[in-house]
Amino acid sequence: MADQEIINYPDLLGAVTGGARLNLDVVQCALAVDPPQVAAGRFIEIVLLLQNASDIDVDVVAAPRLPERDLQNNRSRFVTKSARVRVGLRPAEVGFLRLPISTSPNTAPGPGYVMGLDLDIKRLDKHPRRIRNETGGGGFLAQELAEATRQHLETLRALRFSADAGGRKNHIQASFEVLPPAVSALRELKADWVSLWTMRDYMDEYTLAQRVWPQVQSVLPKLTRETVFMPLLKSTQEHFKACGYPLMPPEAIYITKLLTLILEMGIQEPTPAEPRPAWPRWFARMCRLLFQEPALAGQVEPLVSRLLYADLVHDAILYAFSSVSIVTNEDFGTPDETAAYAEGLVGALVEETPLGFEQAYFPLVLGGLIANTRITMPREQVRETVFILSKALDNRRGERNENNGFVFEIAGQLIERALDMTG
Repeated sequence: MADQEIINYPDLLGAVTGGARLNLDVVQCALAVDPPQVAAGRFIEIVLLLQNASDIDVDVVAAPRLPERDLQNNRSRFVTKSARVRVGLRPAEVGFLRLPISTSPNTAPGPGYVMGLDLDIKRLDKHPRRIRNETGGGGFLAQELAEATRQHLETLRALRFSADAGGRKNHIQASFEVLPPAVSALRELKADWVSLWTMRDYMDEYTLAQRVWPQVQSVLPKLTRETVFMPLLKSTQEHFKACGYPLMPPEAIYITKLLTLILEMGIQEPTPAEPRPAWPRWFARMCRLLFQEPALAGQVEPLVSRLLYADLVHDAILYAFSSVSIVTNEDFGTPDETAAYAEGLVGALVEETPLGFEQAYFPLVLGGLIANTRITMPREQVRETVFILSKALDNRRGERNENNGFVFEIAGQLIERALDMTG
C-alpha cells in the first residue's frame, strides 16, 4: 500500500492505549493480559485490540502462544481451547478480541510470564487505501459514539496494553504475573469478538459539512484555475510518471484542465427544499479532512494536489465518460461499469502500478479536450494547445494495438472537432 497523505479516521486504538500500537500490514494492534496479576487456578484473558487502517476487508487469524513451562519448568500450566481464531475486520473497523486462558492451580507463582498471539493478516482486496496514519492521530468526539462503545473504551483504558513484538515476525505479546493459587469458578473457554466502531458510525458527509461550513466557505472561492492549475499539473505528471507512463506536456495539460473544471464547477449547497444534495467525492473528502485538521483551510494547494487528488480524479473520470459519450454518441458502459473502471484507474495511481495509453487518454485526456475552451490559462492559444496534442498523439502511434485502437480513433475525431471549434 503506497504511502499517501489522506484522512486519518478516528484513532480509537490510540485513545485506549495512549498511543502504543504495532503496525502489521494494514492492521494496527495492541495486546493486554487481563488481569496482569492472576492467581494460579484462575482464568486470565488475552485482550487483542485491532484497528483496520485500510478501506478494505481484512481477515486476522490469531494463534495463541502460551508459556510452555512455568517458573519451575513444569509443562501444561496454561491451556486454551482456541488454537486459532479468525476475526473478519470490515473497512476501518475497530474492535477487541477476548481469548480466555485457564491456569493450573499448580502453576508456580512469580513475575515475568509472557503470552501473546501470532497474527496472520490476510487482505481481501488487492488495492487497499490507507485511511489511518501509522502513528494514529485521527480525532473523534466521544459523545457521538454509542453508549456501549464508550463503556467498552473506559473498561479497556484500565488495562495495560503492549505493542511488543518479542523479536518475532507477526507476533505481539505482553507480560503478566502469577500469584499463589485460589479457587476459580468454571467457565467456557470461548473467544469473544466485540466490534467498537465501523464506518457506519462515522458522521455522514452532510453532518460533517455542517460542522466545517465556515472552513468550506473559506476554501471554495480559492478553488480557481489561478490557484490550482499548476499544482494539479505537477501532481498529474508525478503520478503518471510513478506509474511508468510519463505524460507529454499537452496530455498532462488536458488532464489538468479536466481536474480544474471539476473544482471550478463547485458544489450544490444544501437548501430547505434539498438539504442533502448529491456531492462529488472530492468535496465529501474535503469536509472530512477539514474536520480532522481545520488548518488545511489555509493550505489550498497541497489540499487539492495531494490530499484530494485521488478523489478528484475519480470524479473527473465519471464526468469525462459522460462528456465523451454525449459528444461521440457512443455508449461506454453502465454506471456500475464506469464506476469500476474509475476505481481501478485511481487504484493504479495510488498504488503506482503500471498504466498505459488507454488509461491516460480514456477518458481523462479526452474529457479535458472536450473542456478545452472552458478552462483557459493567461495567454494560452487554445487552438495551439489542440495542435500540440495532435502531435503528441502522432508520437504515440507506435503504442497502438487492437485493444486501444478505438481510443486513437476517438482522440483523432475529438481533436478535429476541437480544431474546427477554435478555427
